[in-house]
Amino acid sequence: MNMDLDVFGHQLIGILFLFGSAAFFLALKWLNIRRYQIKLDFIHRERLIAMEKGIPMPEVPDYDPAPPHRIDTLLGLLRVNPRWPLGAGILLVLGGAGTLLAMWMSGDPYHQQVWPFALIPIFLGVGLWLQYLVMRPRDGR
Repeated sequence: MNMDLDVFGHQLIGILFLFGSAAFFLALKWLNIRRYQIKLDFIHRERLIAMEKGIPMPEVPDYDPAPPHRIDTLLGLLRVNPRWPLGAGILLVLGGAGTLLAMWMSGDPYHQQVWPFALIPIFLGVGLWLQYLVMRPRDGR
């Protein structure tokens, strides 16, 4: 019975970590959205006061400059380099092959049962290679 509690305890820690990290990132995103909304409300009130006083207003500037740490800029970097599927595919294939080899060399009967899970990153990597072959730029190289 103690073994069942240990296994459940480890599963519970994993579930709590998963949902806790998701809640953390959702709260962080909500705080960023809330801060942006407060900033826009302040700018709106400032413009309304200027309109009431008859002060000419300049053009509305871009209030959302993209800071360098945003996920949009990271995805933009992936779009700029057309060879990113090759690198990611190599990492996935080699990681999956290493996991497959480690499970095969292990004498544990459980590893002999779950070795097909190591094929998942291998096939994902091969899929990224195929994506590169289909989507690569045709610039005469």
